[in-house]
Amino acid sequence: MIEKASEILEQFIATESLRVEGIKMPHMPTLGSAYEEITRQGIDSNFVIPKGLNLKVVSGFISVAGEMLTEQIDCMLVHGDGEKYGLTEQYIYDIELVLCVFEVKKTLNKADFKDAFEHLNKIRQKFAQLFEKKLIEDGYEPNLAAPSKLFSQITGKPAPEKYHNIHDLEPEDGILFYALVQECYAPASIIHGYGGYKTESGLRKAFVNILSEEKDSNGIGFGIPSFPTLVTANNYCLVKNNGFPYMALQGASNWVAVSSTRHNPACMMLEIIWSKISLYFDVSMPWKDTLETENLSPLLTASGRREGEQVGWWYRTNEPSEKLLQREAKTVWEPSFLSEAAITLTNLMLIRGGQFDVAESSGWLEGKFGATFDEVTEELLSSGYFMDDNGLIRPIETVSYIASFDDHSGVIATDRQMLELWLEERGQDFVISVFAFV
Repeated sequence: MIEKASEILEQFIATESLRVEGIKMPHMPTLGSAYEEITRQGIDSNFVIPKGLNLKVVSGFISVAGEMLTEQIDCMLVHGDGEKYGLTEQYIYDIELVLCVFEVKKTLNKADFKDAFEHLNKIRQKFAQLFEKKLIEDGYEPNLAAPSKLFSQITGKPAPEKYHNIHDLEPEDGILFYALVQECYAPASIIHGYGGYKTESGLRKAFVNILSEEKDSNGIGFGIPSFPTLVTANNYCLVKNNGFPYMALQGASNWVAVSSTRHNPACMMLEIIWSKISLYFDVSMPWKDTLETENLSPLLTASGRREGEQVGWWYRTNEPSEKLLQREAKTVWEPSFLSEAAITLTNLMLIRGGQFDVAESSGWLEGKFGATFDEVTEELLSSGYFMDDNGLIRPIETVSYIASFDDHSGVIATDRQMLELWLEERGQDFVISVFAFV
């Protein structure tokens, strides 16, 4: 269903863009409003937004704790009823009723990119201030299930059980956990350019340049929470891998925070909108059962770093040529592969209460498999499915599925339906073990 919905949205945008392009408008703000209307009507069609959730797509203003922000919003996905702004068709919505915020650009150039980046960042900063106020003054306790899972996947460490325990983390981990919680609760932010950058590498370079240029006198620039969730220009996208729905890792503690794609921005937009709806209402969306997934190209890896008294983000970029970025639109989902040694260790976990104590004698691993205990545990942690909980290696989620093959190697996943679909296409004999840790 999702692919069909995205195709209809994409065709709508393309058709309406051509229609508006043919109208000569000397007054540019009027032309901009026409493109904003295309986005509003496209997103609010029956094929994109589930009905019965009281969702609307409007333009107007956002208020935070009763204060109306001065920046006008091109387009926003909202829940419930807002306050009509005078006699206009603009609406004022409390930020906690806003699921997605859009900045719409006919042609996305660097100046517009930077302007939209800063505009959306101001909204995220206001949300963060409100979030902190609720924690301190109202005793607010957020549900940490989603950000905790992501934190453990990225770091291989357990997440705090309560938000106030964030102060017990190392500062480098603390800013990561803070960012993931913000990503879960703050509105998704989308910069939607109908035209603009002609290459994927051009859009990637513009993003890197904005990050490197926008620093204050202390060398402090944009942090992960300030990044837009999605940026589109022509068929190219930049997407933040915040787990809703995209996540990309390159080994333990090596989080690919931003990636790019070169096909079907409507599908990317739809998946982000659906993920936010799913989180906001705690409902399941009609995702299609398929092993195909977006073919993301890593752009920026991020990790927390402490230097003296300061703690901030450390970024490393990956900037291949346009030729190297050319690839198919989709790639095939796979579970995480585990060696025979890793499978053996997981079997030991199963008979030892679901975890393995690193203090136990494990020299036999190297003698039997030629791999040290540290190498095997690193393999498990790098898979994104295990963590080191104060010296106990155990699964991140309460239920995991391990499929073992005849050669004693195997794979692990937490989505049984996807795993079985992958195993069916592979056509190989296997045995599935259910790993339940409670």
